[in-house]
Amino acid sequence: MNLRLSLAFFTIAPAFLIAGCSHHDHDHEHGHDEKEEEHEHHHEGAISFDSHRADSFGVEVAPVVPGEFSEVIRVSGQIEPSATDVATVTATRSGIFTLSSNISQGSRLNVGAPIGHISSKGLQGNDQSPIANAAVESAHRELKRLEPLYKDGLVSAAVYNDALRAYNEAVASKGVVSAGSSSVSAPIAGVLTDIYVSSGQFVEVGAPVARIVRNSRLTLRADVPQRYISSIPSFTSANFRPDCSESVFTMSELDGHAVAPGAVNPADNGYIPVYFSFQNNGRIAPGAFAEIYLIGQKRDNVISVPREALVEMQGNKYIYVRLHDHDDMYEKRLVRTGASDGIRVEILSGLNEGENVVLKGAPVIRMAETSAIAPPGHTHNH
Repeated sequence: MNLRLSLAFFTIAPAFLIAGCSHHDHDHEHGHDEKEEEHEHHHEGAISFDSHRADSFGVEVAPVVPGEFSEVIRVSGQIEPSATDVATVTATRSGIFTLSSNISQGSRLNVGAPIGHISSKGLQGNDQSPIANAAVESAHRELKRLEPLYKDGLVSAAVYNDALRAYNEAVASKGVVSAGSSSVSAPIAGVLTDIYVSSGQFVEVGAPVARIVRNSRLTLRADVPQRYISSIPSFTSANFRPDCSESVFTMSELDGHAVAPGAVNPADNGYIPVYFSFQNNGRIAPGAFAEIYLIGQKRDNVISVPREALVEMQGNKYIYVRLHDHDDMYEKRLVRTGASDGIRVEILSGLNEGENVVLKGAPVIRMAETSAIAPPGHTHNH
C-alpha cells in the first residue's frame, strides 16, 4: 500500500508542477485579472508616493495654465553703487591733514560726523585769511543787493535764501580759517569705504580725502552684446542673481526701474551697458558680478513652470506630473525647455494644459523614484 501511495505521489506531482508553471506563465502574460491588467496599463512606469507623505515633505502640485511670458535675453553684468549714494569728501583748505581718532575704512558715519581736520599753522604762504575775508565781503554785497528786490517781490524767496545761506557759510568759513584749521566731515550718512590720505600728509584745497557710500540704492549694469542692439528699447525690467547668492531678485520686489529706458549707450569692448536702479534690501553687495535676465516684450498663451520644478538628468530636463486618476501616482516626463527669466522656464513640448505638475518638491519625488523614500514594492517604475 505504501508503494502504491508513493507511485501515486510521483505521478501527480509532475502534473501539479506543470500546471503551476502554466498558471505562472499565464499570469505573467495576461495579468491576474482584467482589472489589474487595466491598472498596470495606465500606470506603467509610474512612481508611487503617498499623498499624505508628499504633503509632509512640502510637495506642491498645481494644474498647468498657459499665461504671459516675456522675451528674455540672458547676459552678465555687475552691481555698482548708485551715483546718488556715493560722496567724495574733499579738503576744505590746503594744509596738513590729521585723521580723527576711531576712524578707519569700514566705519559707519552719520551726516556731519568728523573725519579729520586740516591745519595750515606754520606753513609759509598758506594764510588764507585774505581769501576768507574776500569771500565774506562778496557774499555780503550780494545779500545787500537782493534785499530790496526781495522786499519789492522782484526776486523769489528761493533766490534770496540762497544768498543768505552763502553769506552765512562764508562767515563760518572765515572763523575756521582765522583759527588756522578746518574740519573735514561726512556730507552723507554711510560707510567710509576709502581714505585717500594719511595723517600728517599735506593736501591741497579741493583734493579728495575720503569716499563714503550709502548703499541705500544700487545700480545694476547689464553688459549687452552688440548683436542685441535692436532689442534694447524693449527691455522694461530685469531679474538678476548675484554670483554669491542662489536667490534671484526682481526689479518689482526691489522698487527698481530702468535708467533712461530705451536709450542706447555707447558700446564698450563690444558690449552696450544697460542700467537699472533698485533699492538695496541688505542682501546685495555692491561690486558683485551677476547673472542677469533682461525682460522684453510679453507673449501670451505660454506654458511655463517654476525653475525648481525641473530636474536635470544626463543633460535632459524632466518634470513630474501627478496622474489625474490617482493622487498617489506620478509620472516622470521629458520636456523641451525654452527661455528662462531666472524664476520660470518656458516649456516648448512635453507638457499639456491642465496636467498636474509638481511645482515644489521635485527632488522628493525623484528620491521616491529611486526607492530612497518610497517603501519596497511601492515604485512601479520598471
